Amino acid sequence: MLQTIEIYREWGKQKTDRYRAVRGQQQAKGKTPGQALDSLEKMLTPDGETANSLIILQRFQPDEFFSEPQQMRLQELMSRFHETIKRDTALTSDERTELEQLVDMEWIAAIARTTNILAQINKSSDP
Repeated sequence: MLQTIEIYREWGKQKTDRYRAVRGQQQAKGKTPGQALDSLEKMLTPDGETANSLIILQRFQPDEFFSEPQQMRLQELMSRFHETIKRDTALTSDERTELEQLVDMEWIAAIARTTNILAQINKSSDP
């Protein structure tokens, strides 16, 4: 089963970066994205076992597959979504629909990026 983990940058009181890795209701923090991911993986993996993971990184820079306005709006809605969780409220129906559409579009963009990378690899390995 594919499980998604999101990693967010948070600003501390001393304006230092901290990162939070989130999977469902489970969360872990770290000074770097890797630290946050490693901490969460330890929580999710039984003692002594190694997790099999495929990690796809999105640097959140505009590209031909997902534009800057789309990224900005997705970030706004994700921030709003996390605020609603903290306050035990919910997004409006329109916001939820828009967020779901943007997430779907980002998945499609991630697949297109991956396809593009694989095509470049295959092209460079051809004799």
